[in-house]
Formats: sequence, structure tokens, C-alpha cells
Amino acid sequence: MTRTPTLPLHDRSMWRRLVSRAHPDSGGDHELFIWTVATREAICGGELGEEIPRRERRETSTSGAGECIPFDQFADFQVLTDRAVTMAATVAEPYGYLLRQVADCYPAEDGPLHYQQRRGASYKSLAAIGYRVGMSKSERVQWYRIAEAIPLSQRHAGHTLSRLKRRAA
Repeated sequence: MTRTPTLPLHDRSMWRRLVSRAHPDSGGDHELFIWTVATREAICGGELGEEIPRRERRETSTSGAGECIPFDQFADFQVLTDRAVTMAATVAEPYGYLLRQVADCYPAEDGPLHYQQRRGASYKSLAAIGYRVGMSKSERVQWYRIAEAIPLSQRHAGHTLSRLKRRAA
């Protein structure tokens, strides 16, 4: 019997590749993505007693390399939207202007928008917003801190960015 050489079941790079290919944002299927993550946790996290093979994330990083702001996926989306609009009156411009953009961002019941409203905004998306309105690096860092304080969801960030793009067109 011939054996195909392969990496061990707990190899981080293989899990990262598999999960990224199954992810809906890269053309994968939502159910397959959930199953893949659950399988990874069962193999590497729970039953076998090994640590889940994930890269460590720096919570204070502002690099925007796919990291997201800390976020409670069960937070009420409408409450967060209202908090952002209320905070718009207390922060300097252009931050207030950006926060007012989410005023008409309504909760989604399912689909990709529902998924986006259940996770924190990525630093990459927040940086794109900052670049779009001409923020300096220190202003972008302040923008990240404001987004963390609310916290803004990825849906809020996407909504704001699409409104800025429409206005520029």
C-alpha cells in the first residue's frame, strides 16, 4: 500500500488554507465554513487536548492585516448603530461625519450582511475609510479607537465605505 505524504492534522498552515477556502468571502459555502471550523476545533481544540492552530492576534495592533476590533457577536446591532450616531455629536470632525453615515444602516436577518453585523470592523476597512477622507496616520489611529469604543461592526464599516464611494462618484 502506498502512502501519500501529508502534514500532521494540527498543522497551522493547512488549517489556515482550508478555513480560508471554505470562507464565504472567498467563494466558499457558509455551512462548509462552519463545519470546517467545528472540525478544526474538535481535532485540535477539544477532544485531542491540543491548542487550536490559530495565529496569535495583537489586540492593540493597527496594522489592518485582516484583524478586527474586539466585538461581541451577540451585541444588539441597532443599539450599536444608535451609539455611533449619538457619539457623532461628541467627537471632532471628520469622525462625527463618518459616524453619522451609519444612521440608515438597518439590521439584517440573514445572509452576508447578518454575518458582517456579528463581527467587529476590520482595521483594514477602517483604514480604507480613513484614507478615503484623507486622514493622517495619527487621525486613523484615533478613528480606530473610536470604532473600538462603540464598537463598530464590519457591516457599519462596509456601509460607511460604500456611502463614501457613492458620494465620490
